[in-house]
Amino acid sequence: MPSFEEECIERYFLAPGRSGPIGSVYVADEDLLEIFGVAELEQARKLLIKSLPYISILKSRFSGLMPPPKGRPPDYVKILIFLCWMQTTKTRQRGDRDFRQLLSKQLGEDFTGFKMNGLDMMWEHLKDFLWRVHGIELVLPDIIQNISRIGRTLQMAFPTWRDKAAFRKLRQYIPEDHVLVPLAIANRIHTSRYLLGDTMQSFEYNFEKFDAARKRGHREHEATPFWHAWYAVVAEQAAIEEIEVVESDFGSYELFRVPPVGERVSISTPEDAAKLVPKPLARLISNGLVFLESLGFGRYRAQASAPSSIVLMRASKFRECDPNSMRSSAAVNSNWVVAVFRGKIGEAAPITRGKREFGWHDGIKIGGGAYLGRSPLTPSISGPVPEALKVEVAGKPVNLIRVGDDMAMAPGIYSGSVMARSLGASQEVLMVARANEIGETRRLAFDLARDIPEDEFHLGTAPSGRTELEIWQGERVSPCEELVTIGEGLYERTARGLPLSEAVEIVRRAIQFTSDRPSEWDILRLFADAGWLEATFLRHFPARRLVQRELAAKSVGEDVVVICGPTPLAVVDRLMVAARAAGGVLETWNGPSSWTLPRYVVRLPTDKARRDFLYRSELREMPASREAVADVADHGDVHGFRVVGRLIRDRGYFAASFDQKMSDGLYRLERPGSNSHFLYRSVVPGKSDQNYVSPSVALLSHHMRLGSEIFEFEGTMLHARVHRAKLPSSWARWASNLALCNPGPSKTSGTWRYQYPVGEGIVDAISKLLPIKRPRATMPGWRERFVASASNRDRKIYDSRSRTIRVAASMHGKS
Repeated sequence: MPSFEEECIERYFLAPGRSGPIGSVYVADEDLLEIFGVAELEQARKLLIKSLPYISILKSRFSGLMPPPKGRPPDYVKILIFLCWMQTTKTRQRGDRDFRQLLSKQLGEDFTGFKMNGLDMMWEHLKDFLWRVHGIELVLPDIIQNISRIGRTLQMAFPTWRDKAAFRKLRQYIPEDHVLVPLAIANRIHTSRYLLGDTMQSFEYNFEKFDAARKRGHREHEATPFWHAWYAVVAEQAAIEEIEVVESDFGSYELFRVPPVGERVSISTPEDAAKLVPKPLARLISNGLVFLESLGFGRYRAQASAPSSIVLMRASKFRECDPNSMRSSAAVNSNWVVAVFRGKIGEAAPITRGKREFGWHDGIKIGGGAYLGRSPLTPSISGPVPEALKVEVAGKPVNLIRVGDDMAMAPGIYSGSVMARSLGASQEVLMVARANEIGETRRLAFDLARDIPEDEFHLGTAPSGRTELEIWQGERVSPCEELVTIGEGLYERTARGLPLSEAVEIVRRAIQFTSDRPSEWDILRLFADAGWLEATFLRHFPARRLVQRELAAKSVGEDVVVICGPTPLAVVDRLMVAARAAGGVLETWNGPSSWTLPRYVVRLPTDKARRDFLYRSELREMPASREAVADVADHGDVHGFRVVGRLIRDRGYFAASFDQKMSDGLYRLERPGSNSHFLYRSVVPGKSDQNYVSPSVALLSHHMRLGSEIFEFEGTMLHARVHRAKLPSSWARWASNLALCNPGPSKTSGTWRYQYPVGEGIVDAISKLLPIKRPRATMPGWRERFVASASNRDRKIYDSRSRTIRVAASMHGKS
């Protein structure tokens, strides 16, 4: 893993320097959250300061008593990055303008009147190093006499208070309905730059970058530091954000505020965004009745007024509604409910939409410059006249499908330059057929201090410690293209963690043209059970996030390695080459349906070859699982919590329910006024009440406490008898490692059902923890278990019943 110093050089100088000279350094607060892998900015700030040298060394650097050694790589870049961030962070108070006072506040040391001769030395040394070693030009500002010692550091940072002052002045000259029109911004700066006063080099540099991105199209300007800084100033005065409501599993919903640029931001209640949305919508929030417009893919947008059958309403208004008038309802929190009515309510004229801007949008970026070229996850194309849109790949036209107001490329795999044309305009993007492999330095690792696992106390456990294979003997089927496409998209997007709502949106987009397919929740679950993802709850915010798991290996004996973790196409290709170089072969073991991910096994001739493969492929051995327990009792007091939902057992989701006495059932609780996650309380007459954080674990334990037979085994498949019940993902991965077969949805008797392909030995271990129904007539004896176990490979037994000699199964049957 690279050091923080190396990360700073790569991120802020080498990466941008490959596309031209560098004239400014933009250190966003979000960069620190990503680099240090934390969720709170204050925590990132402390880690940034902790990474700096001791204060005595810092003072020697600042004063010039410790100049950078000539001819050696820089070891001070993190200091310069800290100084640039210090001037631009959102945590900086608006009146803080003195450089040395800012430094004193951050480091807790008095720098008043302190000489800063060393800053220029560091910038000059860095400039020489970048050009000499990497051929990258660092353009340093001219020295300003009255601030000669700190002038360059002031001018390289962006956006400082001077830049924001220029933006606020510019804001006065832009009409209200054009503040987010990039052409209007660029034209105004080009023709009246004198109105802004004296601007720093960083302002000019970032404006030129923005203008060049604007001319290239494809909304590239939205990713530039200039546009983000401009929007931050616009948002101070204009309420132009939107509210989205996104479906979650178990019948719940999540709230987001959506700025015109940037990503969706999780919020706890609509009131959190009341000052940022237009006034008509803010009034509806105040009144407690907000109409929702469906955006597709399980997303709904709050609208100021329009007839709608889906409404976000206060719990007090919900109680006044006739239950017979509603199809369903679910609590967002203790004060708000999403209700779906049988007919539309509200009176208003329909919203008229303006002409849409021509361009590509909503694609999955690969490597920063290309997009995933696997439709339906390819970018969509919008334009003022959708019927006039044309798309070509290598000069050949591509069929388009109308999706809402946009056009989407027909299902298929596209690679290379893709050109969209509309009414004489054209925009080009690059598409690739698969995701790039993600290195460990880029992957955001699961952290118990930040994330609560969906498996809760089952995380990292297994029903038994057995390691011998029990290969599933059923018929295997290759995965469908839709599943491969989803895997490539999720792999790329989960590198830094992905909100559950966005992951579901990816799945829904990918299956929108597929009529016969399982539910999106089962599809997402199979990626967790296959070891690609870890589903988590943020520890200090009521939101859910998927974290990508590490690619690892599990050795079985001296000649077999089972691959564990995410295996997109690029990873499989690399492992195949590494296996061949070590003298082995990579085997593919598909699942029981086309909606099941394959398992990969490397077979090698010797133990030395196995160790060579692990070294070449840079795979670590999976740690041993802890012994699983059926349940962990938490009888804690729920004082301060409030009932907001109750499980509907025959449907498997939590319907909205407020102020209900907890007498019998599984309840969802929330602590009003806090950012804590939901709590689930199992109430069974005659037993102590128990609390859980994960709804899936709560549902499983609740039915176990009721004495229900939760699962059923039918010879080769284990499936749930209770709606929405699933094995903990840690157990599913353990079973898959032994059976060499991932779980997933299969169609049985015309119905999709989530199934675990396992053998008797695996079921025996699970049945010691959970009640499983097993027909006695189909239960095989010890002889069948012996010959099915790969650990007994080529061993023989005498079967007295059939008077034959039987040979234990070898690792055949793969497909």
